[in-house]
Amino acid sequence: MSNKRFRVLGRVQGARTREPKPGLLVKAFDRDLVFDDDLGDSVTNARGEFFLEFTEKAFREVFETRPDVYVRVFDPTGTELLATTERAVRWDASPVEHFEIDIPEE
Repeated sequence: MSNKRFRVLGRVQGARTREPKPGLLVKAFDRDLVFDDDLGDSVTNARGEFFLEFTEKAFREVFETRPDVYVRVFDPTGTELLATTERAVRWDASPVEHFEIDIPEE
């Protein structure tokens, strides 16, 4: 098995204001039939940007050569789910996947 690297990066912003949302926990997953694989996490910086990297070892199964990626965004404590892309999984993701995620604002 190779150690091919994959990257998930992007920006989290307010849905209405487009202001960056720093300090939020972003977790990436590989969608599977039974249990989704945790690909890693990152915290958004002052510009609302996040970046994480993983290898095939994090998701690879018998016939799976590329992950089916989605992300979840949590509050800084990691307890409250603020947004998810689970309904828009990136099937057979490319080596670099970029997400722009809007967080609902009150």
